[in-house]
Amino acid sequence: MNAESTAALRRFLDAGATDPVEGALIVAAILDPTSNAEWVREQIRRIADDVPAKRDVEPHDLVRTMAEHGFHGAEESYYSIENSVLDHVLRTRAGIPVSLGVVFMGVARQLDLPASGVNFPRHFLVTIGDQLVDPYHVKPTTVEACQAWLRENNVDQKGAFEIAEPRDIVLRMLNNVRLVVHEKGDFSRSLELSDFELMIAPDAYGLYVERADAWLGLDAYEMAVTELENAAARAPDETMRDKLLDRANRARRLKSVVH
Repeated sequence: MNAESTAALRRFLDAGATDPVEGALIVAAILDPTSNAEWVREQIRRIADDVPAKRDVEPHDLVRTMAEHGFHGAEESYYSIENSVLDHVLRTRAGIPVSLGVVFMGVARQLDLPASGVNFPRHFLVTIGDQLVDPYHVKPTTVEACQAWLRENNVDQKGAFEIAEPRDIVLRMLNNVRLVVHEKGDFSRSLELSDFELMIAPDAYGLYVERADAWLGLDAYEMAVTELENAAARAPDETMRDKLLDRANRARRLKSVVH
């Protein structure tokens, strides 16, 4: 783990983790040490300055300005790690739902509009004032339309509209990138990113399971056993606990390979 980013994340959490932009800037620094936080802040201020009728600004004014600035979903490069780096998002005007959502919230807060993230499954949303917004498609949406999408895709509606606090947003951003690098077989990078995630959610048993998978990918079976035991200690019920301990026992019988 990068010591500077580790310290920045610790300060962010200790201070109450209140600003999603500042949290996302820490993610940017973790992913790209050359990222420029002050440049990002200035760009967000400039976008806010372009929103008309600042004195009586409405959510639709902000959405329209974001569209006029060319922000859009990164369809062709959706799984690029750069889409989680705010510098890149602001330069290209393209990103994934959560990174675009952070820009929306940052601009809204410059205008004193209340703004929050929404942990909608598979597709991060934001609220600006009383308006629900789809940041990926840069347009307003409704609860009814989102509920219809959940039904059509057989996704459980439970918790679909829960507010995402800034710490949740950082966790979601890190998780997105970790899944990408893990899928590519970069297990060491996956473990490094999960170290940061555990600073935010130290009792998330699923993270320990996924860390075990990464260690197995590196043929480090003893480490996988440790992670599975950590997961079992935090399991939500006895059935899951027993499954994890059984898996740990099976991994214990394997021999680690030193790289």
